[in-house]
Amino acid sequence: MMDSVGIATTFVAQTQAQTAQTLQAEMMKMAAQQDANLVALLQQGADNLQAQQATPPPGLGGRVDVSA
Repeated sequence: MMDSVGIATTFVAQTQAQTAQTLQAEMMKMAAQQDANLVALLQQGADNLQAQQATPPPGLGGRVDVSA
């Protein structure tokens, strides 16, 4: 049979383990969100690069007049 000190010690240890697990889960969520933000930023950069390559700069036009 456990005495009151043993019960309190067990309770504190369980509480600390639960807190550590909760913090670890939150940290994993934050890391996943940061990864998702990085992927979105890279995708936006790639989309912008494609748009710049598809559209010529102002004044250059996209067709050549060969009718002369």
